[in-house]
Amino acid sequence: MTPSELVSFMFKTKHMQILKYMGQLSLVLASTLVCQIALATNGYFPHGLGTKNKAMAGAGMAMPEDAIAVVNNPAVAAFLGDKMNVGLSFFIPRRSYTTFEAGSNGENNAFTMGPADIDSGDDLYVIPEIALNRQLENNSAFAIAFYMRAGIGTSYVGGSATFDPDGGGPLGVSSSPGTFGDGDTKFELSQGFLDIAWARQWGERTSFGVSAVLAAQSLKVAGLGGLAKYTQTFAASNSTDLPDNLSGNGRDLNYGVGIKLGLHRLVGMHYSFGLMFQSEINIGSSGDYTDLLVGGDLDIPAWFRAGLSWLPNDRFSLHFDTQQILYSKIDALANSFSNINACPTSGLGGTDLSSCLGGSKGPGFGWKDVPVYSLGSSWKMSDKWTLLAGISISNQPTPINENSFNTLLINTTETHYTAGFSRKLGNGHELNLAFMYTEEESIEHPSQLDGVQRSLLTSDQFDIQLGYSW
Repeated sequence: MTPSELVSFMFKTKHMQILKYMGQLSLVLASTLVCQIALATNGYFPHGLGTKNKAMAGAGMAMPEDAIAVVNNPAVAAFLGDKMNVGLSFFIPRRSYTTFEAGSNGENNAFTMGPADIDSGDDLYVIPEIALNRQLENNSAFAIAFYMRAGIGTSYVGGSATFDPDGGGPLGVSSSPGTFGDGDTKFELSQGFLDIAWARQWGERTSFGVSAVLAAQSLKVAGLGGLAKYTQTFAASNSTDLPDNLSGNGRDLNYGVGIKLGLHRLVGMHYSFGLMFQSEINIGSSGDYTDLLVGGDLDIPAWFRAGLSWLPNDRFSLHFDTQQILYSKIDALANSFSNINACPTSGLGGTDLSSCLGGSKGPGFGWKDVPVYSLGSSWKMSDKWTLLAGISISNQPTPINENSFNTLLINTTETHYTAGFSRKLGNGHELNLAFMYTEEESIEHPSQLDGVQRSLLTSDQFDIQLGYSW
């Protein structure tokens, strides 16, 4: 089917009304929920997308069953038929930071946090997803899916910081309340996505697919005013001008578009595999926080995945998926926070303005690429009941020596344990449930703002998702 035939089909049939409702609902969800959701697991990518996929720890992209499977690989739309599903996830991340007593107490240009032991608030999030797949003529299909995939926001009440706010000027060293010396601290990074997919089947066993990926990203930061002396704005003004776009400017909302490509292939009677690549999404300048982010931008990284499924009989299946998330290509995420040492106002003899906060070589979170390996299985106990389980292992994106800025983006978990079930209800309707738990993991290392002081970042996570398809 050509693009013009696809448009004609959509407008001449009842499918257009369904797609219209889907689009309207997706826009409402995007505008209201992208400003509230925070989700963290493999960096800030969820451990799975779709209830069944989550129940198998993110494995199973090569065995599509629900319409939301097009998010993992748009090519599977050609094999799904007419389907729709909705899901609702209850995500519970628990995060905390500890800074210890021994420190420079703000002397010698150090920025000393605490000592403190503080848990992040906002630890329950409700996250929706919805998808529709429609079979077209000429072995092709169309799908639309809305889902959330967002950052690891933290919210701290209390704490303190001791530092010299004007870098050797007349103010001198003092202590101020708040994790970064500017009152209660909040960092919220949230993203909403709308995939519009088309797939075509070639022969009986192969399909190709492509999606336009529309993204909305929200960033809200508060309580970071204590870092003002490290900004490019402050350093370039000879320590006279405070930055306007560092903290406390409310919610900054930006948009971007990417592309997703996929291949799905059946191999013999018992195997299938899939490949998917999604491009980096340029999300544009975050105007309200250009004094915080490297170059003022925080784009969405590219990622790719591959999956292999084995179905020896009609009751059991085994799946192995792997993916790579390219955080290292996004400067705001990848740059080391140690770059701040070259900033002229850091007090360490630096002379490079571009290495200050907001500069093109400025400090970031030091994140590295994250590989993820998922193993999942399903067992059909009866005509109505299917059990699912899985485990995934990844590397945390945060190197051990990048604690300072990652107090805002705590993600130390690496292993996910999952389980769930599927219950057929008749007439093509199905109820699904998925549960996920990650072990508590910690990182302890000297602070990059005070090399004498050690800090500890800790997190664990739970996730329960309910899904319904028909």
